[in-house]
Amino acid sequence: MTAAARVASGLPSERRLTFPGTYRLKKRADFQRIYSHGVRVPGRFVVLFVARAELPAGRYGITDTRKVGGAVVRARCKRRLRELYRLHRPERGVAQLDIVANARRSCASAPWSDLERDFLRCLRRGGTLGAPAKADDTAGSGS
Repeated sequence: MTAAARVASGLPSERRLTFPGTYRLKKRADFQRIYSHGVRVPGRFVVLFVARAELPAGRYGITDTRKVGGAVVRARCKRRLRELYRLHRPERGVAQLDIVANARRSCASAPWSDLERDFLRCLRRGGTLGAPAKADDTAGSGS
């Protein structure tokens, strides 16, 4: 679809729907840090690993294995999970977290509303679990 056709059709700008590289986890070391120091939050369609962001803005990474399905199915899972993150990033302090999403086998065929509900439930649990405990901060300073 050309830019003129897109404007005429009323579709939102593609620029608004991008997922910039600054939001992405790219290095293996970053994934490993989140796996080892983050909190694992299992869901029905996705497993999230959540850790506090080291950079000012949180980043997001997606992994899946061949157990999920063939290349087409894995790509569909990644697109769906990327879109969920893009839609809900401004909410609930998600922008201060580094998150790795592992797709489960049922992720590709799940109804969008169920997948979104599961993703948000995992984000809520991971956001509160991934936050540093205030009791630990006061206990460390009192010693």
